Amino acid sequence: MKNQISTPKQIMFTLVVVLLTCIIQGVSYGQENGKIYWMESGKIRRANLDGTAVEDVLTKMPFVTDIALDLRHRKLYWVNASTAEIQRANLDGSNIESIVTGYNLPPEGGGMRIRCSNLKCEGTAFPDGGTPVELSHEQLNKPYSISLDADANKIYWGNWHIDIIQRANLDGSEMEDLTVEQRMILDFKQWISPLSMELDIDAGKMYWTDGKRGKIGRANLDGSEIEYIMTDMRTPYGLALDLHARQMYWTNSVTGAIQRASLNGNNVEDVVTGLRSPRDIVLDPRSDKMYWINQGAGKIQRANLDGTNVTNILTGLIFPTSIALDTSETYNVTDVAPDTNKLTTTWANVKVQ
Repeated sequence: MKNQISTPKQIMFTLVVVLLTCIIQGVSYGQENGKIYWMESGKIRRANLDGTAVEDVLTKMPFVTDIALDLRHRKLYWVNASTAEIQRANLDGSNIESIVTGYNLPPEGGGMRIRCSNLKCEGTAFPDGGTPVELSHEQLNKPYSISLDADANKIYWGNWHIDIIQRANLDGSEMEDLTVEQRMILDFKQWISPLSMELDIDAGKMYWTDGKRGKIGRANLDGSEIEYIMTDMRTPYGLALDLHARQMYWTNSVTGAIQRASLNGNNVEDVVTGLRSPRDIVLDPRSDKMYWINQGAGKIQRANLDGTNVTNILTGLIFPTSIALDTSETYNVTDVAPDTNKLTTTWANVKVQ
């Protein structure tokens, strides 16, 4: 009788084990089903997360400095520095739109004088050998880095010509100035700009790397309470936030390292070293992975968040710059959370870069 009772229990236990194994294997398989997007030599390209199935999304784009994904609305955003525009398209590259247009100095250079008061700026451009051009508030933009808050219908960007962070609706309307240095007049011929931006929506904060001054700054989303949490750095470039662990990661293009620290700048540590001019970086915390561009080596690489298991994803690339992940296909099933032994249900990873 005892054996007759235990047999159905054993069968049930076996079925549960098989089911869980299938689920876990399905998640492992699904983690290669997402897409990685990157900018390379006049093209925005994409591939599977393991580097297979490479395809061009957009071509004939000579100077794109940053890209970001709005996975909620299935849109790709990018900064076209050649035309001083922020543009967007569907994730497959169709339906291109310009949403923010600024003023682009002629290729031969020139200068610009910016006057700011109470977060309202006006300017005059001085093209070399040309007639001075008066610029309106809206024309001052030359975007460099972008970050999205799709839930709030907002795009944030830092500029090349003026040391200011701005935001607008995702269609470019209702533009606002958020931060500006405490100077009444800015007079310069070289770029000063946040090289990378990230948002902590729940905490109401934006973060940026200031590569020229060697700093990482943050402020409230409305631009108030500006503070520099990291200083005396050597060209911090790419920036990414792990909001679950409350940590930030950044690349240092001079020292060839990826570093991380707490969001307040404490507990700095090297994660990956020995890289050749690393640039943009993006995280996938649910799979315990980070991806980055190793520009000097012509590679896109990934590793665990602690820096172990460095892997080449794509090699032989020509001047890659920005990178973004579409992992929405990865987490649309019941999966095993990487930091627990519990089954959890997740729907979409809407991390943008």
